[in-house]
Amino acid sequence: MNVSKALALAKTMRPFNCFMTGVAIIFAYLVFTGFTLDVVRSVVGFTTGFLACAAAMLINDVVDLPVDRINKPWKPLPSGKIDINTVKIFSIVFLSFSILINIYVSTYAIMTVAVFALIGFTYNFLRRFWWSHFLVSISTFGPIIYGYILSGTPTIKLWLAVSFSIVIFFINSAREFVKSIADVEGDRRLGYSTVATRFGVNKAAYTSLLFSIIGVAIAILPGISGLTGMVYTIILTISGLLFTLEAYRVTKNPIREVCEKAKNRMIKYMFVALIGFLLSGL
Repeated sequence: MNVSKALALAKTMRPFNCFMTGVAIIFAYLVFTGFTLDVVRSVVGFTTGFLACAAAMLINDVVDLPVDRINKPWKPLPSGKIDINTVKIFSIVFLSFSILINIYVSTYAIMTVAVFALIGFTYNFLRRFWWSHFLVSISTFGPIIYGYILSGTPTIKLWLAVSFSIVIFFINSAREFVKSIADVEGDRRLGYSTVATRFGVNKAAYTSLLFSIIGVAIAILPGISGLTGMVYTIILTISGLLFTLEAYRVTKNPIREVCEKAKNRMIKYMFVALIGFLLSGL
């Protein structure tokens, strides 16, 4: 593979998303172990998250090739910078390795990665159903659940694993709805059923705002209740308000340009929230 194809493959993998998934697992592992670090498990955890996410991103672009030719013709696959067979092969290799590497951890870890990876892959073939947005959100809180398994499932931390997973579900769903507005033109042409195509861009925008508010409220509840530290509460409140502000902006002007900027900012605020989660014990 030459340099240009390697760069095209890397771009198709969405490295920031993959990095964020790996970091989310490490953060979860540290929180659930009380910051007791096992280097090998940490490496396995990060590698698992990075490669599983990369595999899902690659197959996503394969399935979405027809719609990307309309919505995003500059991406590597529709622009011809990389061929579809190469993307398929690397997707399978990355997925297989992300599962097999967990032989070092446990059978439960292998099963957890396999289940969430299956959900991530299944979504790509169910794009014609509007509720498939929620499959993405379920797969997104996979790093928290996997991190909990990786840490040895400490009972005292179960409530945090569950509550933060719920937060991620609502917040990611909000971002998914914004993405559906940005892609509404291509989705309509190809008959994809999304929140935006089925219920309209305005309802999709206001549903995104509602999910943002619910997710942020659940996120700061542990801090208000005294179950987490002040640092967590401050960071989650600020990042949550900024995230919700983006959703609010979309309701005022639900057009592609606004949604593209909003979804890019949203994922950055989600990363900041992960840092708050890491510091939940302070």
